Amino acid sequence: MRSTLSRRALWAALAGFATVVPLQAADLSITQFRVRGPAGGNDEFVEVHNGGSTPLDVSGVRLNGSNASGTTGTRFTFPNGVSIAPGCFLLLGNKGSAGYSGSVVADYTYGTGFTDDGGLALLDTSGNLLDQVGMSTGSAYKLGTPLPSLGSANADQGYQRKTTGGGLPQTTGDNSADWVKVAPTAPRNATSTCVAQGPSLSIADASVSLRNADDVAMPFTVTLSQAQPADVSVHATTADDTATVAAGDYDPVDTTVTVPAGQTHASVSVNVHGAKAAGPDKAFKVNLSDASGTVTLAKATAIGAILNEIPVTAEIWQITGRDAVSPLLGKRVSTTGNVVTAVGPAGFTIQTPDNRADADPLTSNGIYVFTGAAPTVKAGDLVNVEATVDNYFNLPELKNATITTTLRGARLPTAVVFDDKVPSHDPGHLSCGTTNFQCFVGMRVAIANGMITTGNLRFSNEPFAEVYITTDGKRSLRQPGVRFTVPVPEGVNLPNWSGNPQVLKMNTADFGAVAAETPFNAGTTFRAEGVISYAFGAYTFIPTKITVKKAAELPRPVNTRPFYAVRVGALNTERFCDSEFNTTFTCSGGSTEPTADQVALKTRRLSAYIGGVLRLPDILSVEEVKSLTVLQGLAKQLGDDYPVQYEAFLQPGHDPSGINVGFLVRTDRVRVVNVRQLDADATWVDQGSTSFLHDHPPLLLTADVPSIVGRMRVNVIAVHPKARQNVDKTGSAAERDRQKRFLQAVSLAHQVQALQTDRKNLLTPLLVVGDFNAYQFSDGFADVVGLVSGKYDDNQNLLKLGKNIVKPALWNAVDSVPENDRYSFLFTENFGNVQGQSPRSVPTHQVLDHALLNTVARGLFIDMRYGRGNLDAPVQTLDDAATDTGVKKAMGSSDHDGFVVDMLALPTILF
Repeated sequence: MRSTLSRRALWAALAGFATVVPLQAADLSITQFRVRGPAGGNDEFVEVHNGGSTPLDVSGVRLNGSNASGTTGTRFTFPNGVSIAPGCFLLLGNKGSAGYSGSVVADYTYGTGFTDDGGLALLDTSGNLLDQVGMSTGSAYKLGTPLPSLGSANADQGYQRKTTGGGLPQTTGDNSADWVKVAPTAPRNATSTCVAQGPSLSIADASVSLRNADDVAMPFTVTLSQAQPADVSVHATTADDTATVAAGDYDPVDTTVTVPAGQTHASVSVNVHGAKAAGPDKAFKVNLSDASGTVTLAKATAIGAILNEIPVTAEIWQITGRDAVSPLLGKRVSTTGNVVTAVGPAGFTIQTPDNRADADPLTSNGIYVFTGAAPTVKAGDLVNVEATVDNYFNLPELKNATITTTLRGARLPTAVVFDDKVPSHDPGHLSCGTTNFQCFVGMRVAIANGMITTGNLRFSNEPFAEVYITTDGKRSLRQPGVRFTVPVPEGVNLPNWSGNPQVLKMNTADFGAVAAETPFNAGTTFRAEGVISYAFGAYTFIPTKITVKKAAELPRPVNTRPFYAVRVGALNTERFCDSEFNTTFTCSGGSTEPTADQVALKTRRLSAYIGGVLRLPDILSVEEVKSLTVLQGLAKQLGDDYPVQYEAFLQPGHDPSGINVGFLVRTDRVRVVNVRQLDADATWVDQGSTSFLHDHPPLLLTADVPSIVGRMRVNVIAVHPKARQNVDKTGSAAERDRQKRFLQAVSLAHQVQALQTDRKNLLTPLLVVGDFNAYQFSDGFADVVGLVSGKYDDNQNLLKLGKNIVKPALWNAVDSVPENDRYSFLFTENFGNVQGQSPRSVPTHQVLDHALLNTVARGLFIDMRYGRGNLDAPVQTLDDAATDTGVKKAMGSSDHDGFVVDMLALPTILF
């Protein structure tokens, strides 16, 4: 459920202070930063400063970032041996594309940037916060009132820390008071002039915990930056905030504090009165003034936090509340007579017995108790727990717990049943109000019809980590409609697709349901019991027991071709490149092209997939192939691996990275009549310039295939229109991409219509196959498949066609595939910070690879199947398959699963 890593302390909000903060390092601080610049979002820097009087070793100090939803991560760690001289600076710059562009050279660089509305922090080697600044209330890093975001304008603007009268960075514990906007910025690095540091005084924040009515002394440390030859004195007085003298919270102090000659520290103590009952946390201030001699005040105000830790008696549902953050956050609570439901290596979950459960469906009756080591309790124990309420990255939990077991073998609370209705499939009516899972966190859940929808992800040192699941036995399919969270365009009669809110993660090993490092293939069905948790920004099911009902085997080949059939297929080979960089952009999509050995390995893996998974199609459309030479190499490899003879056909197009469409044809069975590009020289006006319309011009193959008697003529068009990466976005780039995709489809539709109305082709089967980069339904902008097939509906599309071009319409053989098997690509969609996740990223199964058949071909149609080997395996398995033998080598050969269509082969004379 969670690890024993260092944890972020969260405190109750206090008037005038958004957060009560622990003692901060007096010397190391962030003094200037920008999170966006003239060159864009990566044009950013962070300036850090040593405000002390001695060199500061920063080895292992981390620079962390947070987004607006509190998700944190390390951006940079200072190497061993790095130090900052007194009063001097170090500059860190983003090295990403269009990164830091300032004239002051960065001393160190980092690769992952900061969001416009997030936060920054410095952490020591133990994970303790040294300094932090935020630009939203949702940031995990901030002090007091956060700074306003500077927005998304690409301008030279940032924030700089104010300085005290002594020239030291100002640190009052309130970002809004300590920082000022600067434009332009003026970053400083290790070669910049250091700030001369005169003697200064600082007072550190302090806190005490009240556990009874006894008075408690709260000492405040006053630090002098440099020892002086004579005594240094300063006046110290207390000031009310939420804690007041009049209410009897503490005794006032008005005194002189002296730092003796040759010393650097002194203290002043405030007597805090105890409490008899649970109550709110409070705070007061201690202010320094009138320092003697030339000594300045670097930090003149300290916060004194009075933490009431007398336990509040509460039921679990009163502790959890309705939201991710407990209404009793930071408080000491006592909850009794609850049942242990699950036990993990560092904690356990407890739940209210059924007879005491509350009637509010939006609150949870379960919570996690963090012990940090193996608990001594067992499932079924009845326990009393006194603990502090914490929020571990949006997981409510109890920490620092005292646990008393009062009974063994208690009946477990009734599990919530997750099925085809719970969790909800409708984002407008979620199961927990604003989320689909928050009201179940910590509670028992039973799943009778679960399906694993992705192979194991890989995390850190876990090669087989979490999987995604559904609880209704179905895949996480892309359904009709405009993408969830994208406004439906005006004039489009379509709903929004739901975004599959019912999908969640499963960590099978956390509570020992299965052994660690157990792989699972997507498509595996199961039944399980367990609890709901929240980890790494996503709701997660952790089983206490799980039974696999049917394990999905991989690879999973298509059926054997019937002896009387002809087999036509398609496969996007995922950038099947040569080793030469002789195109405008790299074919690989990365910074380098593959080596000769990598090309040879890719060739062997594709051969295993085509031969072992697709079972040797007679005609195979291939997409994303660099050259005829590499395709010929694949044809030869197939001949070496199987008793077949393939010939490669490819004609270069206009893609600046050199990827093309082509064919592999079994010339031991098929006689090729002709191969030609369609409308290859078509142009369009691309942002004021005339450009080729088709990056990968459609390729028409006419061939004679063996039939029951004699031969049958077929026409096959291989296609690969423009990708849809910008389609669901806004702005000129999205409009341009949508228009190009639409015009490509119009061009292809005219070619299809011309072919199927040609007198000599009236009785010839026609198949249009390949990676259409489009769904089998409209996305609300331009239905590429519908346009090419003659089924375009202007009412469902932003771009209007008028009359359909293709008549009679083609039939999409995808419609014959069982619904749960309709996918050829797996895309993890980031929907933003919605439904209680930050962000909500959901793997979605999509059909991008289609087979459109004319009337003649449909009359001969037998079957369509996708060959499974690339999309359903664990990430680690795909990598391991490269060194495997036989058909297993096929897994991971591409990021698409290919398909085959089998048709009855009748002699042409019978048509």
